[in-house]
Amino acid sequence: MSVAQTLAAHGLGLRKAHATLNRLAQGETVIVRLPASDLAELRRELGELNVEATPRRVPENVDVRAVRDRLGLTQLEFAARFGLDLDAVQNWEQGRTKPDRNARILLRVIATEPGAVEKALS
Repeated sequence: MSVAQTLAAHGLGLRKAHATLNRLAQGETVIVRLPASDLAELRRELGELNVEATPRRVPENVDVRAVRDRLGLTQLEFAARFGLDLDAVQNWEQGRTKPDRNARILLRVIATEPGAVEKALS
């Protein structure tokens, strides 16, 4: 089975699967969005075809206080350093609200590469 057929079997339209295959053949990294699929099975099948599939997941929950504590910052310092609203940080930590999808992505980047966020904001 080809890469295009494998992607199509996992819910990507055949035309998009073929275009993806062409881009992969040109050495590009290609991002595709698939409907709910058995990710482990898809990765196994693509691996057999020498194609690496790396899922991108947005975390469902972020422990904001743990991220902040790991950086040794107060709530005010954390908010100011990373361009966040102080009230939002306080609400997240106290469980009154949850960070939205974009905030969870930013918080994940802060947790793993805080210097990159600081550099981008400077």
